[in-house]
Amino acid sequence: MNFYEKIVILDPNLDDSAAEEVIGKVRDIIVNRGGEVLKTEKWGRRKLAYEMNKHQKGNYFLLLFKSPPSAIYELERLCKVVDAIIRFMVVKLTKKKQIDAAVASAAQASTKNDTQDATKQAQVKAAPAAGGAEAALEGNKNV
Repeated sequence: MNFYEKIVILDPNLDDSAAEEVIGKVRDIIVNRGGEVLKTEKWGRRKLAYEMNKHQKGNYFLLLFKSPPSAIYELERLCKVVDAIIRFMVVKLTKKKQIDAAVASAAQASTKNDTQDATKQAQVKAAPAAGGAEAALEGNKNV
């Protein structure tokens, strides 16, 4: 399997849920064709260098994935059909430095997400205990 980067520029008028739905379709094609999505980054709304399809801004997404070459044709077909996608580009990562940097970046992103998930879980567990302590303090004030 080869490593690829895909940059997608979506219609800036789409709300976040619709944009995530379009990116979800792209991810599904990669996974269904035997690939693996390593990292997805939302770069946000940015001004375009020049007007495309009567849009001056675009909603940028970066996907880093590995897949067989046959999946790329299907991805390009999807991107041409979906109206929400203004532009797209797929780049094959061929140099060892590029691949190593991409894998390290994906590993760092997954570690960061795991750390954030653990922090959120700790906050959820601590919230009932803090609420009980506040109730106990309020109870002592009334005495």
